[in-house]
Amino acid sequence: MNFPSPIDTAVWSPCSRFIAISWSRLLATIEILDAVTLGRLTTLDYPQGGLLATRWLVFSPDARMLTWFGAIPGRFISWDLQTGGLVSAILPEQPMRSIDCLSVTYSSCGTIFAVLLRGDPGFTISTYNVLSGTHLYSHSAQGLPLNDIWTHGECLRFAAMKSGSISTWETGFYSTHTLTEVESLPIPGDFDSSRGFRFHPTPSRLAFIAGGRVKIWDAEDSKFVLDSADVELPRQMSFSLDGSFFACGTNGPESYLWKASPTGYTLHRKLMSNTEAFKPLISPNSESIIAFGDLVVQLWRTTDSTTSLSAVSTLASKRSEKIFILGFSPDETLAMVTRMEGETVTVLDLKSGIPRLIIDTGMKVYALGVGGTTIVVVGEGKIVTWSLPAEEHVPDLRVNINDSVLTTTFKHPPFATSVPIPPTSVSPDLRRIAIVEDRAPVTSYLHLYDVPTGQRLGYVAIKLGIIPWFTLDGREVWCVTSKDKVDRWKIVEGSESNVTKLEYLGTTVHPPDGFPWQSSRGYEVTNGGWIVSYTGKRLLWLPPHWRSYGWDKMWSRRFLALLGCELLEPVILELEE
Repeated sequence: MNFPSPIDTAVWSPCSRFIAISWSRLLATIEILDAVTLGRLTTLDYPQGGLLATRWLVFSPDARMLTWFGAIPGRFISWDLQTGGLVSAILPEQPMRSIDCLSVTYSSCGTIFAVLLRGDPGFTISTYNVLSGTHLYSHSAQGLPLNDIWTHGECLRFAAMKSGSISTWETGFYSTHTLTEVESLPIPGDFDSSRGFRFHPTPSRLAFIAGGRVKIWDAEDSKFVLDSADVELPRQMSFSLDGSFFACGTNGPESYLWKASPTGYTLHRKLMSNTEAFKPLISPNSESIIAFGDLVVQLWRTTDSTTSLSAVSTLASKRSEKIFILGFSPDETLAMVTRMEGETVTVLDLKSGIPRLIIDTGMKVYALGVGGTTIVVVGEGKIVTWSLPAEEHVPDLRVNINDSVLTTTFKHPPFATSVPIPPTSVSPDLRRIAIVEDRAPVTSYLHLYDVPTGQRLGYVAIKLGIIPWFTLDGREVWCVTSKDKVDRWKIVEGSESNVTKLEYLGTTVHPPDGFPWQSSRGYEVTNGGWIVSYTGKRLLWLPPHWRSYGWDKMWSRRFLALLGCELLEPVILELEE
């Protein structure tokens, strides 16, 4: 395969936290994206390959399961998203060459899904147990031209078009029942279901395209609540779960978003994208909208912001040879991250997951520090400081070294060429930096520098230390000398706040705040992939691809960051007892 395939299908999770995307051909994978950053959380693979011609992609109500269906290989394939494991691969009762899947919906309990199939001689409703993979029943629609299927409480509901009306029918989810007609409502004369349409959450309203116009018909009142001539070449349509928003894409680079009002739907926003033929989808909580097409997914808020927040391209590399440098702020509200030997630093708001600042440093980064409203980046012979913008600033705000509030230089030691990025740490109060100079096999040196002036405050010979870090109060700097031992050095200041010496305090095997690869609250990851608390309580299970060999882990008191070459960005998990 020389080129990625265009995105064919995207779907929101019911909790509005995740987005699943699949491709129309060639790629045997499905990707789960974070709905805030559009970062890839995981990739689901069909073990035999051949995920082609996607027809349906749907989450279970609790967003734990994801079910895919395509003409090739003609199976309903389901994954457990917490483990990334394949749950079932169900072959329909009829051969795929003679049927087509029109719709899929889960039961409210999330263990059964129903499908609407069209074939010879007509429409069929089938239900399956997703966990066991067993077929429960199939039910003929008795010649009704069914168009959609959805879950209503503990029942299945269907929509059928016939002789100028739309009728809603109901049947059981768990056993075969005779179809019961719930209601029948009139539809307009220019409605053509073959041109595509979308039901409002209350199926008495439906959106369709006729004569180049986007229309929403209210069947109960027999009137249009939207009849727009503002859209050129309309196509993909989408309602929000509560019906408060309606979106429509076009064959061009724009999409349209309408908002419900007491009199109908009024144009709310026009969304401009950077590729053609975008298909918009509104999140279940009505707060966000994604549009996908070709090789790109873009994200907007349904509020008044006029630019897309973030975008991800399937052309991006799925693996990097460089791991991350990451640092948490002492109050655990922010995290800073960059690729090792990278030059771009991202400041993440840990409450929302949205970047607060993106910094083009113009230098290889050694270490990061953030606290209060100050950011410190340490590079080769240079310390640069920025002020953190207020939360109301747009999240894709970029700055560079010209926007810094302080830039100081320091004479860094002559590091061995085998250590391109020397072990470096910034104190929690952002006053000092510690750098280890590796002169193996003879000895190593621990250097201490002042952030505001770049002055070297002192240095001592150490036992081939590899990882320096400061205590939370910034009064001591510690250096790992083996896997389970650490040398402690007290920072002794002179009368003018200059360091007079680094006083050796001895070696410990039990640092009060733990080693850098341990949690200060006693959390740990077991060999089986469970994150457990100090009491042994299981908090979270990591899928195999999140605990593979070679991944680094970085703990704070409340968060665990997973840093691996396979990731485009770190996975940051919040832990609660």
